[in-house]
Amino acid sequence: IRENLPPGTLVTTLRAVDADSGAFGELRYVVLEQVLGDPSTGDGRDAFAVNGSSGELRSRLTFDYERAKAFQLLVRATDAGNASATVTVRVLVTGEDEYDPIFLSPSFNFEVPEGARKGQSIGRVLATDEDEGIDGVVLYTLAKPSPYFAINQTTGSIYLRVDSQPQAGAGRAKREPREMSLEVQARSPLPASRVASAQVTIDVTHTSFGLAPD
Repeated sequence: IRENLPPGTLVTTLRAVDADSGAFGELRYVVLEQVLGDPSTGDGRDAFAVNGSSGELRSRLTFDYERAKAFQLLVRATDAGNASATVTVRVLVTGEDEYDPIFLSPSFNFEVPEGARKGQSIGRVLATDEDEGIDGVVLYTLAKPSPYFAINQTTGSIYLRVDSQPQAGAGRAKREPREMSLEVQARSPLPASRVASAQVTIDVTHTSFGLAPD
């Protein structure tokens, strides 16, 4: 069952088979006990109810994946002659993407050092996500491709795609400060993931990035 669904949601229909015909073949279903899959998250005794005649198992609560991920129930089917059978039912709660990723800062500032080489990391962005499971995994991408920079999608490390290419014929003291901007996005691997963005400003004063060739 997915988290955040309303109470009364159908989980499954349990069905026992009795070879008797007539009244002795009619079964009644009852929940004997409910045991929470993770005891640290609280009591799940009233989490589910079974319809005595149809065997429909429905939720009695709205579930939160971040608090409880599994429940285990013991259900009994009894006929008119008091013969019975029991079955263990395990219900897994699945998560939804409830929370936006959050960058540790709305903006980041890095510098391309003089003489930096292709593949060298110049800085790292970081975002967190309060979702658990796959929805809480954070992957990083650049909103627009850059000829000079790329980002490691799992670590958030921004690295050079080319050598830093020092400016030709310009003394260090005479170089005009120059900056480039990137937009980094954070999201989970799922197609409908929530997305967050952060601005990255990179000092490229000591490179020829973005300059026309002499």
